[in-house]
Amino acid sequence: MNETVTIHIDGQAVTVPRGSTVLDAARKLGIAIPAMCFLEGHTAEPSCMVCQVKVDGEDRLRPSCATAAVDGMRIESETAEVHAARRTALELLLGDHLGDCVAPCSVACPVDLNIPLMIRRIRGGQPALAGAMARLCRDCGGRCEKTCRRAARDRPVAIRNLIRYAADIGEEPPPDDATTGGFSTHVGRVSPEEIDRYMVEANSIQRVKPADGAAYTDEEARREASRCMRCDCRAADDCKLREYGALYKAHTRKYKSSRRAFSQNRHPQGLIYEPGKCIVCGLCVQIAREAAEPLGLTFVGRGFNVRVGVPFDRPLADGLRKVAGACAEACPTGALVLEEDEA
Repeated sequence: MNETVTIHIDGQAVTVPRGSTVLDAARKLGIAIPAMCFLEGHTAEPSCMVCQVKVDGEDRLRPSCATAAVDGMRIESETAEVHAARRTALELLLGDHLGDCVAPCSVACPVDLNIPLMIRRIRGGQPALAGAMARLCRDCGGRCEKTCRRAARDRPVAIRNLIRYAADIGEEPPPDDATTGGFSTHVGRVSPEEIDRYMVEANSIQRVKPADGAAYTDEEARREASRCMRCDCRAADDCKLREYGALYKAHTRKYKSSRRAFSQNRHPQGLIYEPGKCIVCGLCVQIAREAAEPLGLTFVGRGFNVRVGVPFDRPLADGLRKVAGACAEACPTGALVLEEDEA
């Protein structure tokens, strides 16, 4: 038996080992087919349907990650029909996605300043780098503070005071991550109970006033920066849902369902799980199973209510004792992330 097969993708011939998938063949050709629920070296369990392609002679589209390459097969991956199907798949995922790619304060900013990152740099002792960002500000009258979620608890973070403090420090050019840019989903209005969950990120102190009535000292700036609840996404620059949503011009609210409640589960190893961002791709379930985690992760519920959880409703720490980091690295949407250095 021939150990290889030859197929054509978008008119290009490629020979791959028998048993390869269409996605394997496309990657060998350098054709970038989007894939969210697939990870090299793991079993394909197609659920996101973002990697669909057209097989010549067939009416329906197929997920390329789970379609075996058959000798003589002809595939189209970049037609209008394929792009429309991928866009719809992304819009269905976005309709149930709960998270802000970009924090409300940055959305309101006329220059798209990455305000939460600037604040974290002040808090983490990098005022010069924060200052390089702050100098991009064009005073708009405080739109950022008017949208700050912290106002629902007591008073908004004093963003304008922090910008004034940082802008006077250093003369470095703005870093590449100074602005947020582009595609974002939005949580919208949050309940008092959800504000309590956001407050896990923040210091509960009252808004800090400059002692001299004019400008923050370094310590005052760090204390005020510690009040930020961190509404932006830790994985915003490494999220496949955001990347492909922008690439295929997906509408974030086309299939918007009733919103899930915001929640976070924290693991002692620094892993953070946000169920509202999970697309139930199953990669973390596979990784935990392959690592022989004593409990691991599993699918809980049925139909549209299915979610990932630890068996017997145990804490996340009980399910992931060995591979918390590997699960975070594999997660395509930032539902599982490692808490990084705030600076």
